[in-house]
Amino acid sequence: LLYKLVFAGVRSQDQVSQTPPSLTVSEGEIATLHCNYTASNLYNLQWYRQRPNRSPENVMILFSDPVKDSQFSGSLDKVKSSGVFNVSNSQAEDSVTYYCAVEAQCLKAVRGPDRNTEWS
Repeated sequence: LLYKLVFAGVRSQDQVSQTPPSLTVSEGEIATLHCNYTASNLYNLQWYRQRPNRSPENVMILFSDPVKDSQFSGSLDKVKSSGVFNVSNSQAEDSVTYYCAVEAQCLKAVRGPDRNTEWS
């Protein structure tokens, strides 16, 4: 089974990196994926999966506390700017692409001269 990490949903000044870039695991094994980021005012870290020919679906949102269900578990370390995501009980049909995304809070709203709100 091949698990891939792809990163999306970050602002231009924020960065994410992946380890490993792809991972092959046998059926029933646990796949562990890492996401490292630089994001000012991080709000949450999200994990998505995308099956072939399907739209991405959100499988986990991490704020501060670890999350665990029957198939996925994850944790977020804001001090180290990293997250860990585990997929357990892998099945053949789980050969999908996983996406890590960071969501950062806007620092402040600034009223522009044309009366449109600009976020910075």
